[in-house]
Amino acid sequence: MKLYFLRHADALDGADDAARPLSPRGRKEAREIGRFLKQAGIEFDAAYSSPLMRAKQTAELVVDVCGSTTLDVTAALLNEASAATFDEWLKGIPEAKHVCLIGHAPTLAERVRRLLGLETPETFKMPKGGLACLETENRRAAALKFFITPKVLGVRED
Repeated sequence: MKLYFLRHADALDGADDAARPLSPRGRKEAREIGRFLKQAGIEFDAAYSSPLMRAKQTAELVVDVCGSTTLDVTAALLNEASAATFDEWLKGIPEAKHVCLIGHAPTLAERVRRLLGLETPETFKMPKGGLACLETENRRAAALKFFITPKVLGVRED
C-alpha cells in the first residue's frame, strides 16, 4: 500500500480556523500537485481529508485533477486526534493500492516521521502543499518513496 500524506495548500487567514478557505495561491498549489500525480500515472483508490475547509478544498482539487476516487472526511486527520487514534483509524481503512491522506501541520509530519522511524522533528517537515509518498506493508512502518513540494513544482517561490 502506498500512502500519500498531503499537507493542505496555502490558506487565507481568518477568525474561524475551521472555515479558512484556500488562497488563490493555495488553489494553484493543489492543482499543480494534482497534475504532478496525474502525469505520474497515480490514481487514488481512496482519499481521506480532515474536515477543515482548507484540507477539504485541497483534497477536492487534487482528486478532481488527477481523476481519482471520491473523498471521505475523517476527524483522524485533525491535529486534535491522538497518535493512537490515528494509528487505529489507519489500521481500519480498507486495503488499497494508493491512498491519499490530507491534513495539517504539525501532526501530518509527525505521522510520517513515526512511520519512517524518525524521532527528531527536524528530520522531516512538510510545507503547505507538501506531498510525501510512503510504502507500507503493515501500516506500522514505511519507506519513503518520494517527497514533492509546491516549490519543487515551481508554484511557490519561498
